[in-house]
Amino acid sequence: MHTFLLNRHYPRMVLFPALLLILAACSASVPTPSQHIPAPSPSPQLTMPSVPLPINTPVATTGCHLPSAIAPGSSQNVAIPAYSPVSEGSLTRMYRVHIPIGYDAVRALPLILVFHGYSGTAAQMERATGLSQLADRHQFLVVYGQGLPDGDGGPPMWASLGPLDHGLDDLLYVSDVLNDVQRTFCVDAHRIYATGFSNGGGMTVFLACRMAERIADFAPMSANLYAIPGGCHPGRPIPLLYFHGSADPLLPYQGISPSLNPNWPLPSIQRWLQEWATRDGCTTGPVIILRQPTVTGEQWTNCAGNVTVVHYRLEEAGHSMPTLINGVPAMEVIWRFFRRYPLRS
Repeated sequence: MHTFLLNRHYPRMVLFPALLLILAACSASVPTPSQHIPAPSPSPQLTMPSVPLPINTPVATTGCHLPSAIAPGSSQNVAIPAYSPVSEGSLTRMYRVHIPIGYDAVRALPLILVFHGYSGTAAQMERATGLSQLADRHQFLVVYGQGLPDGDGGPPMWASLGPLDHGLDDLLYVSDVLNDVQRTFCVDAHRIYATGFSNGGGMTVFLACRMAERIADFAPMSANLYAIPGGCHPGRPIPLLYFHGSADPLLPYQGISPSLNPNWPLPSIQRWLQEWATRDGCTTGPVIILRQPTVTGEQWTNCAGNVTVVHYRLEEAGHSMPTLINGVPAMEVIWRFFRRYPLRS
């Protein structure tokens, strides 16, 4: 376990006394992948320069039959061009990709996008999730995204509310990463999935709301569920798997009311899930599918598009990634959920 570190130089974080007391009491139990939860403050309307738009439709993979420059069974950092005006002045951005053992460029493989928490890194997320080892066993590609600094010299973060965060366009980054991976490796364009923790979970939700025509399924973990400007409009029913600790001190399960944080309130997790189930047209649920001392599972079914919404509440857990669900590693649970729902043509 790693100690939670409060970034005192982060001007946009809205804090209030009750939460500070909880943070002080629970700091030692919070893991490295997300040491801080950004809550951006309103900023003036930004005039964006002419840059490409993110691609929110399936893109044909051209990387099949090409030799891999990365040895199967290994991971490597990859740099791609970036657009300076929406990348904090950077001309390149990075992602980390794992190529599974036995990779054969004639067989199109699924791809899982993974997003670290605030102050985390792609390499840390690879170690924390163990998804690369799982990919070796089940034959899929893994891409670990790398966020840009939060302001001048700040920790890595995701602009999970869009350009409101320093003018960053992380949707464009994800689109560019997918374009690059699909040009380089043999990716099944209809089996691209996304997961992430904390700020990375918020980024996963943002993708569900803005890039659901290109990414099939989403599994956010302990996400910062701030209201997305312009609302959430996926354009289709979305299969969703969500994890959250019932004793999360940073992103409370019961939410944060506007009276405590008028600028950036948080919905209760149950309210947010029900809103998502309603968005998906689900008519049944929530129904308890698992009840154990450490985890309670709920499910919404009879949804449009034959999708489901599944939630695992981690009982008495803080702000941490899930470990075991009914004796099964949480990343295995995520993979089993993903493979049920390819993107339909």
